[in-house]
Amino acid sequence: MSSRVFSKIVDSAASVPPLQVQTVLPLVLMLVLWITFSSFGLSKDVVFVLVLVIGQSFILWRNLPKAAFDLGKIEGNKSRLLVWPVVALVTLAAVQLAIASPLFSQRLLSGGCLFVLIVMVLGVRRENLVMKRVAEGIRSTTPMSSPVSLLRINAVFAAAFLCINEMLIATGDLAVWMTCVAVFFLILRTLYWFVVLLVLQSEDAPTARAA
Repeated sequence: MSSRVFSKIVDSAASVPPLQVQTVLPLVLMLVLWITFSSFGLSKDVVFVLVLVIGQSFILWRNLPKAAFDLGKIEGNKSRLLVWPVVALVTLAAVQLAIASPLFSQRLLSGGCLFVLIVMVLGVRRENLVMKRVAEGIRSTTPMSSPVSLLRINAVFAAAFLCINEMLIATGDLAVWMTCVAVFFLILRTLYWFVVLLVLQSEDAPTARAA
């Protein structure tokens, strides 16, 4: 039993996807811009907000084409639905630049984590019904194993990032926040995939024994 658990842990750790350029690039970009703009003697508050807005814009620009492509494959071409999220994000960016308050931008990140956490928790309440329907749909089309819900895992990691963000805010040091958020993001990303793979292996075990 212990050897099997150890084997699952080792397999999960070894299967964690390696860091990709598109994952690291926004973090590196933000750190480079933070150091560069700070060297010009600008106010740290202004630099902090500007760097965060640039980082948010970069992430939006990077993911928008893929989101539009995925929605374009849906019947009726739903890609036009992206207009409202883009308008909302552009508005938030403009508000951040107008207020130029690091605390406001930091709280926005906490608000995003809290929103994801609430959505995941609400999803867990309907999890059994939804997962049952998904499983029935899968079994009717292909002999795949039962789907695994990641709602609880997503909720835990959203809560973890929320707590980390709030702890870094409490330090009151913008340089510490900027550096540590990038480091903790990479750590949580690795832990997230490890836990997901571990859960997937645990769920696959009964199927394998049944076969």
